[in-house]
Amino acid sequence: MKLLGIRICEHDSNFSYFDGEKVHYLKTERKYQIKHHGVNHLQEWEQIIFEQWNINSKVLDEIAIVFDPWLYDLSTREDWFYPSIEIDFPANCKVTRLNHHYAHHLSCFPLCDSINLNGVVMDGFGDYDRCWSVFRNNKLISEGSVKQNGSIGLEMSEIGKHFDLQGHYLDIAGKIMSLQSYGNIDQELINFLKKFKIEETGHIFNIYYGLDKSKQDWLRTIHEYTADILIEFMKRFFSKNEVFCFSGGVALNVCWNTKIKKYFKNIIIPPHCGDEGLSLGALEYLRIKHNLPKLKLDNFPYCQSDEQPSIPPNISLIKKTSELLKQQKIIGWYQGNGEIGPRALGNRSILADPRDREMKNKVNKIKKREDFRPFGSSTINKSYNRSDYMLFAYPINSKKYPAIAHVDNTCRHQTLYNSSLFKDLIEQFYVDTECDTLLNTSLNINGKPIASHKSNALDILNNSELDGLVFGNELYLK
Repeated sequence: MKLLGIRICEHDSNFSYFDGEKVHYLKTERKYQIKHHGVNHLQEWEQIIFEQWNINSKVLDEIAIVFDPWLYDLSTREDWFYPSIEIDFPANCKVTRLNHHYAHHLSCFPLCDSINLNGVVMDGFGDYDRCWSVFRNNKLISEGSVKQNGSIGLEMSEIGKHFDLQGHYLDIAGKIMSLQSYGNIDQELINFLKKFKIEETGHIFNIYYGLDKSKQDWLRTIHEYTADILIEFMKRFFSKNEVFCFSGGVALNVCWNTKIKKYFKNIIIPPHCGDEGLSLGALEYLRIKHNLPKLKLDNFPYCQSDEQPSIPPNISLIKKTSELLKQQKIIGWYQGNGEIGPRALGNRSILADPRDREMKNKVNKIKKREDFRPFGSSTINKSYNRSDYMLFAYPINSKKYPAIAHVDNTCRHQTLYNSSLFKDLIEQFYVDTECDTLLNTSLNINGKPIASHKSNALDILNNSELDGLVFGNELYLK
């Protein structure tokens, strides 16, 4: 059976194709190198799957799609949670439309069993004004309205206007997450906020206006309290030790995730918790519908359908790369297939020595980012809190690792347990330097997607102060 999950909309379009044996995944921003690329013309989607996988809708048994129908002048429904309906769509097979939040929820399948899945979905907004959904055994048990309750995701983006932050509105929340660490918590304001619950999100984020407070202190306080109301909200539905998933764009906030995980130790957050996971959720819906075995997603989360080097780096090149990093060179690292999700996990990375105090500024200059934003890291140190996908932030020694320590002395890190070329590199760096950690940021420049082809990576090398690039078993130096 051949099935296709699609997310087409104004931003972050992605496709997941099951060929009868395994799943293939594509986020179109990587293919076209346009950040948050959206497929906004219905005639485009079939051309994309033909170019990528040499298929068309005639060979497919069914398509599940997540999209906003008003963009395409298609019929809509008044009820927001169907959870799925057949629609009239330009394809030569059956097409089912899937609810946005339900697709987020089901997209967690690579990390758990989705048949009787529990979870919370929270984002800017899903279908028809919904800002959160809670599922137990895949059944909807609670939902929130943007108009009635406010939206944490939207409010985080709106705050950016008051701090004059630039860039795509979908990236503002991440910048706010970095900026809030520069403020101080106002306990008086915290005490005042305690009367508000998540249903009053709109009020919580608007309390600043009229208060005699520092903007940064207000931001830090509001941000801290938001984690508290998320925990209290989740407590309504799940016990402390219960396994459940957290997805949607709000789940990309590493500060909130860290505080939530201290209470809910078994919470599961996928690296593709944002809209890039929607086509995977749509595909999983079709799998359940047709009672198929669990889908095979090779080498998760390194499963973008992009250019893969034909020859991996040999031992000699790994040693050479480690030596360059030891010499304080900043190196692009391109191996295998790209990661699903917005964060580099060792296949599409810019790497540097985290012990150099000036390295943060140097890498920020290459990336053309704001200087207040921190960098993540990757480590082979087993004593670190486990964080496979850079979704949590933990304390770090800022004197030992000044390039990756944020102003609050935390770092969003990735812990490497399984064998990989990237782990081999860090192990070699440890042999050479006794440092078991590397600064790791995504192989892109601010405003552009992560590199998806060799030409993208070479463009970054040639048009920035990057010192070198390792593409498979090839080394390019300036």
